[in-house]
Amino acid sequence: MSPGRWLQAAVRFLPIRQRYLLTRHNRLRLRYGIPSLAVCLTALGLTLNSGMGSLMTMTGGVNYLSLASAAGVYGPENKYTVSQKRLGRYAHQTDDAQTAGGVTLASYAPQEPQPREETLNIDKGDTLAGVLQKAGMSAGDALDAVKSMQKYYDPRKLRPGQQIHVRFDPAENDGFDFAEMRMDIDALKSISLTKTADKKFETAVKEKDTETRLYAKSANIEVSLYGSAEKAGIPSSIVAQAIRIYSWDIDFQRDIRRGDAVEVMYEQVETEDGIRVKTGDIVYARLNIDGQDIPIYRYETSDGDIDYFTADGASVRKALMKTPIDGARLSSGFGMRRHPVLGYDKMHKGIDFAASRGTPIYAAGDGTIEKAGKNGAYGNYVRIRHNATTKTAYAHMNGFAKGVSSGKRVKQGQVIGYVGTTGRSTGPHLHYEVLLNGAQTNPNSVKLAQGETLTGKQLAAFKEHMGKTNRQFALLSGNTKVASREMRGTSSLR
Repeated sequence: MSPGRWLQAAVRFLPIRQRYLLTRHNRLRLRYGIPSLAVCLTALGLTLNSGMGSLMTMTGGVNYLSLASAAGVYGPENKYTVSQKRLGRYAHQTDDAQTAGGVTLASYAPQEPQPREETLNIDKGDTLAGVLQKAGMSAGDALDAVKSMQKYYDPRKLRPGQQIHVRFDPAENDGFDFAEMRMDIDALKSISLTKTADKKFETAVKEKDTETRLYAKSANIEVSLYGSAEKAGIPSSIVAQAIRIYSWDIDFQRDIRRGDAVEVMYEQVETEDGIRVKTGDIVYARLNIDGQDIPIYRYETSDGDIDYFTADGASVRKALMKTPIDGARLSSGFGMRRHPVLGYDKMHKGIDFAASRGTPIYAAGDGTIEKAGKNGAYGNYVRIRHNATTKTAYAHMNGFAKGVSSGKRVKQGQVIGYVGTTGRSTGPHLHYEVLLNGAQTNPNSVKLAQGETLTGKQLAAFKEHMGKTNRQFALLSGNTKVASREMRGTSSLR
């Protein structure tokens, strides 16, 4: 019998003591055996090589794991083999190994220091200089950085929720030096601050490229126009614009009902990544009130005037707006009523629109301001002369718009003031009057002059434009956006 076979047979009869290596969670990691005749085998100088790798127990030069494998105790692919393979990942053979058995652990070269980047959130009460200091900038550098930015950005406009991105590069010695700061000013602009090699700060403002896109959306009115439009994804600024356009004919407090509908096609300026910068003009709108369609189209005449026209070519613009305020509720009509402050019946010589404090108030028509200031029980008061016979008055204002004063010219739809509760008033509202030949008249009974009506070639050109606009809306009505510049070959506002 060969020595190898004799040894294999002999080891099978040797008592093997079982030993276990557990994880910190008391799970079995490794099981191994120790022969009781290890000293005898060592004395005989027997060395077994079973090809199980480099994991050896250096006691008398005997590889006990190889011995057990050679003896067939645990089979050719046992726990020792798996363990050796796992341990082999952490060791490798080298020609110039300095350790016994030629085994050395893998060495790792030290990595170069990497820049440190951080995003800082602005909290209430934070200042730009203070945030930069918290990030690791010195007080002097933070002050110089803010001074460098002031030419392009007012640090006092910093608001909670804004984010500042900073980067610090490894210093020549230990630590880090400030390298760059970036911050979005708004959806369109961002500002960056860098530190140059000569330790000075440079500020730059980057503006994103934008394009104008068209959107077409529809809404069924359920409870309110604003709420239903918001649910359909129509911006509130577009709803307000539609109300102003229709306000010459429609009373949005009394004429709009549940079940009515609105659809609009409008322009929107966006960045290339789809962030809205601002909403533009309404190109087309249609109200369906009590089953009646009222479409309007934005159109530029041959004279260069831009206006909104009905389907028959008549301008929607009248001498006076029917409702000189957005989103208000008609709280009191024209006529006799019990005065809410005085407590007795008194003639109410105007109409009241209840709205939240600060709601903008518009000039109902073109004209010249006759009076702007305090006026007794009217509180803050504005009166506009539109022509020789017609005036309008606005009372209980919280304040006046910039530039509003006696003798100033105003345009129809221009903001002249804001809703308040000054004078004899029980709550924020607009008291609106129409005066004909000096006498207060019910605004709802005043017949307003019609604007321009297109005829001849202008009417024919408008009808062609109207057809193209309708096709445009049909194309976009699935909430699909198309850049206006792509549309100009097929549709024009002229």
